[in-house]
Amino acid sequence: MFKIFFREKSLKFLQKINRSQQLSINSALDNLSAEKFILLDIKKIKEAENGYRLRVGRWRILLTMFSTEKRIEIVDIFLKKSESDYQKRINLFK
Repeated sequence: MFKIFFREKSLKFLQKINRSQQLSINSALDNLSAEKFILLDIKKIKEAENGYRLRVGRWRILLTMFSTEKRIEIVDIFLKKSESDYQKRINLFK
């Protein structure tokens, strides 16, 4: 089982969105923590060494996964509007 940690920016954003969206994102994060990766839409981000994105509807969750430490760090949560959204946020993985 993975432990999930939030960066301050992602935690603030999660608290601002409405309750139903929070619940769907939290459900996906619960599956992620329980290592039920087959149920999730996760893809590796090519430009980031340990960077992944998790898709929950139109929402995107950028995360860094440390398998040896069994730790996941939530880098950012945002609504996808265009393909350049990932390029704008690639520096968050550093």
